[in-house]
Amino acid sequence: MNQYLYAIVDRMPAAWHPPATGLGDASVVPRRVQDVVVLGSLLDVVPPANPRTLAIHHDIVATVMDAAAVLPFRYGTTVPAGALPDWLQAHRAAMTTALGAVRDCIEMSVKLLRLDCAVDAPPAGRDRRRDEPAREAGLDTRELQALADALIERAALPRWRYRPAGSSGNVAASIAFLVPRAELTAFLARIAPVASHAAGIAVVPTGPWPPYSFVPDFERSPLARVSAPLRDVAEGRRAV
Repeated sequence: MNQYLYAIVDRMPAAWHPPATGLGDASVVPRRVQDVVVLGSLLDVVPPANPRTLAIHHDIVATVMDAAAVLPFRYGTTVPAGALPDWLQAHRAAMTTALGAVRDCIEMSVKLLRLDCAVDAPPAGRDRRRDEPAREAGLDTRELQALADALIERAALPRWRYRPAGSSGNVAASIAFLVPRAELTAFLARIAPVASHAAGIAVVPTGPWPPYSFVPDFERSPLARVSAPLRDVAEGRRAV
């Protein structure tokens, strides 16, 4: 039997009620371990990742978004049921630091969506593979980076993650920002002028989300394991 992990929570929301069922129809149980709560389910086998199971995972994590601080796990993360206290103790320092970093914050994702799929040849001497995503959008790599830099500067937030996308689909890149809850409206207002003047690309904020992009990679620990190499569940849900 394994402890499936949805999230580590500091101070559960006062109005929280457990979802009717979790993955595999298992109960969702908040388990207090020292000064944190581990939201999880006991499972023999983790169900395969698909849109339905990813949605269940994300929706359960979303029930604790109003907590003081939340560390969400990737889909499929498990710890042997009897090893959870030892696992938490082994990661105590990293967990405490991470909870402090995301306290009273949410994640906002800003997607840069291609509007023009025209493909231009790269200038002589430039790495064709490096320019592939931007050329798919009719944009020079430097122009895309300049747009991202302008958004980051206007956001005026210390923690962000820039992710260039591949050549498939209409997402050229995305930027995840860790935003204090109280600053969400101000954050959107700050980046609005950049979004309104972007040429050839749509700037689309999505969220708020649990701070998936700003938690340590706990899944790499000796005791924790992920059922399959999966894309971050937050990215999958944001793409919908």
